[in-house]
Amino acid sequence: MEQEKPKKKSSWSWKIDDVDLKNQVENYKTLKISESYRGISVLIISALLGFSLLLSFFGVYTDPSTMILGIVIYLPIIFFVYKGHRWAIVLLIALWTFEKGYQLYEIGQGGGGSGIMPIIWWLIVMPYFWKALKVENEKRKLAPISKDATSSVFCHKCGAQNEVSSKFCYKCGAKAITLSE
Repeated sequence: MEQEKPKKKSSWSWKIDDVDLKNQVENYKTLKISESYRGISVLIISALLGFSLLLSFFGVYTDPSTMILGIVIYLPIIFFVYKGHRWAIVLLIALWTFEKGYQLYEIGQGGGGSGIMPIIWWLIVMPYFWKALKVENEKRKLAPISKDATSSVFCHKCGAQNEVSSKFCYKCGAKAITLSE
């Protein structure tokens, strides 16, 4: 009987297997920045910003205001991505998609350059953002909310007050659990 060879993980893949997802969620706080998908997303954007800043310094980009605007927009977002905020990952996905779409639009309007490059960059980077979002979604699904003995219900994750019969937090969607004394 022939054994099935383990599939090699591709960084181009949008899928995250169950074992990897479980590892990312269970070791969320202990994974190195280069091992977690949110960390890799932060490293990618940071490297691209640094590279753009370097190109701007050497005169490749003639409009420094665009570079400064990019830094002002992306730095706070990558900070919150690293802290694990889902909204920041969604915003990062939307901004990256908008930026690459706008580059395609500019190329189509007669600007120089190849229309394939923004598409290639989008395809290279976006799977990491997507996987980071999947990890945050799974982490959120597994996070419980706590119920105290006074019949008040407060989410352990976001602190929102919920009804006693709540199975999930109305604000963040975390799962409810009862703490026994």
